[in-house]
This record gives sequence, C-alpha cells and structure tokens, in this order.
Amino acid sequence: MRRAPTCPHCQREISMTDGERLQGHVSYWGQDKVTSLDCPECEREVFLQEYVKRWWTAGRTPQEACEL
Repeated sequence: MRRAPTCPHCQREISMTDGERLQGHVSYWGQDKVTSLDCPECEREVFLQEYVKRWWTAGRTPQEACEL
C-alpha cells in the first residue's frame, strides 16, 4: 500500500483519510485530472495526480473470495 502524499514544500505527509479533504480529489475511474489543495501544515498549494489500481479475487463462496 502506498503512503499518503508528501508536501513538496514542507515535506510533511498529507493525510488523505479526511473525507472533506478527499472531496474533489478522488474519482471513481482515476481520470487523468490534476487537482490542488493547500497543505494543512504550511498552507502552500500542492498539486495532486490520482492513480487508481484495482484487482479482483474469486471464490466459490463469498468468504473464500475474501480470503484469497
């Protein structure tokens, strides 16, 4: 799993778990769209590029599919 993005100005990690912060920066398909936000630490503008990676597992039962 990748870490949260790091501010290129102050080198602090920008938490992407806050729903309000994520709004407008997360897409369903990972469109090639660059967005920006202000770093919560240094308040300077940071540009974000979203990447989406998906995978699937299959099983004979729901439990088996989750365990693979």
